[in-house]
Amino acid sequence: MKRARALSTWLRRPTYDRGQKPSASLADYRDVAKRSGHAQIEGIVKSYFQDLQAGDLLVIPNPSYFGEALIAEVLPLGKQPTRIAGTRRFDGYFFDGRAFGHFAKVKMASLPRAVIDLAKAPTGFAQVINPAVKHRIFELCYTDYVFDDEFASRILTTKRDFSPFDGNVLNAFVTMVAKNVETLQNGPEKPHLVGLVDAAFIDLGDDDLQVKININSPGYLAIIDRSIVPLVTAALLNIIIAAGFDAGAIAQDLTVEVTNSKIEQALDLCSKEVSQMTQSMLLFMSEEEADFQQTCEMLRRSHESTGATSGVEVKKN
Repeated sequence: MKRARALSTWLRRPTYDRGQKPSASLADYRDVAKRSGHAQIEGIVKSYFQDLQAGDLLVIPNPSYFGEALIAEVLPLGKQPTRIAGTRRFDGYFFDGRAFGHFAKVKMASLPRAVIDLAKAPTGFAQVINPAVKHRIFELCYTDYVFDDEFASRILTTKRDFSPFDGNVLNAFVTMVAKNVETLQNGPEKPHLVGLVDAAFIDLGDDDLQVKININSPGYLAIIDRSIVPLVTAALLNIIIAAGFDAGAIAQDLTVEVTNSKIEQALDLCSKEVSQMTQSMLLFMSEEEADFQQTCEMLRRSHESTGATSGVEVKKN
């Protein structure tokens, strides 16, 4: 750190006033006195490389309240730190850093007040403890996530048109998935699954399922539950979209494999269940060909007018 500060001070001076370049040998700095703030910088560096764990979310505030903050997910450190090339006066030099995976840009004003207040603290890192604040950060960073015992997904609307018909279709689609998940988990070996039209008249009673609509041209439907229903809904919608809303094409030799590209495989606890549930639902629904095609057709109409889609990426083999 002593060498780094000496080199940084040298590089920040005008080229005509730099003098001799500081030594690159660490041994030459053993007897150099520690400058003010040494312990604080040392603590920041240790936190950055030792305390941050894979999967942690890092909120990087913007100096301007009207600017955008970054929320980034930390990737494993690996055997060697990531090498980051310097710019401007540090051109030609490289710095050790951490690699980040998924990230999102959000308005500073969208961050919880507690996070904005933490950003003013004179420390390199501050940990968020409040569960409600952490939950809000997850909402801002991800469209699909699992937080403690809560599963959440979003159906995103990307176009300005959103009619009562579209609202009814998308709400009925969520109800359809919830009812069919319940049937597949608790019903007979060869269950009868409901289509979208029948689902529009189903009352789920005191189910924990929540659908929050925020249609602001564009906007989203937030689906929240204590089961995998939100994740199955997101996967099912984008598979139907990828198949061109063709019920017949979906029924042919279908194999669904869901993976979470955002986390390590060892931590991916629910993707297998989502895969199996989504595949079973598509296969059993396709047996009721007329009902399934009607479901696909109504989703097509809503998709064309609203652009409704989920954050799930579908890759065809």
